[in-house]
Amino acid sequence: MTDFQSFRNAVLEDDDLQEEVMSIVDTATANGEGLGDGIAILAKTHGYTITPKEVYVQTNALGAWWRDRF
Repeated sequence: MTDFQSFRNAVLEDDDLQEEVMSIVDTATANGEGLGDGIAILAKTHGYTITPKEVYVQTNALGAWWRDRF
């Protein structure tokens, strides 16, 4: 399992970590930037090594999945 997958699982299991992620998402949405860097930094503080690019690849995949269904 990659660090990205491990971090994703950790987020799914921890309400406080979910709140931190949502705060980063809200801030990045308001500012129009910073999502990848913010999530990568948060992951690093919890012992995971992911890159901003990995975050963007996953968000693009999620966006494509969402568009295909609706």
